[in-house]
Amino acid sequence: MRGILKYSTTIATVMMLSLGLAGCGSSPKKDEVEISLEGKTVFEAGLQNVQIQERDVAGVANDHPLAISSENLRTILESMYITDTVLFQERQTPLFSPGELQVLSTSLASGLSRAESSQDVTFVTIGTHRSALAAERETNTGRVFYSGGRLNIIFGKVREVYREKDPITNQPIDRRTNPLLPGTRRSDSEPDRTIVLDNGQSYYVDPKTGEERSDWIVIDIPTVLATAAEREAEAQQGGSLTPEQKEAIARNTQETNNLRDDMANIKEVLFEMSDKLDKLQKQLDESKAE
Repeated sequence: MRGILKYSTTIATVMMLSLGLAGCGSSPKKDEVEISLEGKTVFEAGLQNVQIQERDVAGVANDHPLAISSENLRTILESMYITDTVLFQERQTPLFSPGELQVLSTSLASGLSRAESSQDVTFVTIGTHRSALAAERETNTGRVFYSGGRLNIIFGKVREVYREKDPITNQPIDRRTNPLLPGTRRSDSEPDRTIVLDNGQSYYVDPKTGEERSDWIVIDIPTVLATAAEREAEAQQGGSLTPEQKEAIARNTQETNNLRDDMANIKEVLFEMSDKLDKLQKQLDESKAE
């Protein structure tokens, strides 16, 4: 289980983190997310979308419609992290970017409240995630439904690098023939990145094989919300900050720590390369002397 992010104990540090790294983690304003209250398309912006669709496989009916607030849904999505590897070092980073959280918390809540028992809510989002080396656009896709008293998310892609051109041919990728698909009940999409389980989260176990699905997360909503509330209460002991400030500080602190780790690793790699170059140069000089 992940530990609680530690907040700064001084106002000066808080302000420096909030102002100095605002561009790395700022969320779009709520009014920038336009939700359709009619039809099966809840949200659409280019390739990004949230759709109400018929479930992909017949079976036990979903417990829809589901009434859940966008605030609670955002808390659930914020609790999801992945294991990321940067310069041979593993660390945990948020699954969704602030922009994705803003879109999904609102549109998924709307979609689930309108979906019927035979329908799922699917999503395609593209977010910007930063490291010490570069900022990359990455995509998440998934299928969401509420069944058996649990929220289910089947991922098709988990923070997969988004490309507009084929890296080999440099030709534009035709998304009509290469669509960004959500997950399916039929088979495991086997994403490259692993979702880290926290309180109230588990992998779905396939009853036919008895094996866990790496792309299918089952979420107990009350447990996740209770865990978040406990961590929020502990964080408040450090001072009276608004929820927006706490969110910005937590994200900026995490990104600052990640960047610091990245830079330390880069220096270590450069040092090793320099040492190897010195040895090669020495060998070359010795061979010339002979």
